[in-house]
Amino acid sequence: MPLRRYIVIQPDGADGEEFEVDLPADAPDFTVHPVTKASCRRVLESPSLTIKYGEGAMKQGLSDQRLARAGFRKLEKDGQGGWNKIN
Repeated sequence: MPLRRYIVIQPDGADGEEFEVDLPADAPDFTVHPVTKASCRRVLESPSLTIKYGEGAMKQGLSDQRLARAGFRKLEKDGQGGWNKIN
């Protein structure tokens, strides 16, 4: 479930305390704080990026040299139902 951040809206319109809630992706956003019943709004932020397991890290981790050094063989389909060894 995604973690959603909200900010309580003070009576004068200023931002108040922040709180986070785990909600299913299809659940509607809160408009009031679930405990205090004060007005609130959702904080929109960019999704977190996973650098350690990103596409670039995976390509580097599966390079031909690293696979050979670890004792693995890389195979590629030949298009006729067979496999060819790459390293």
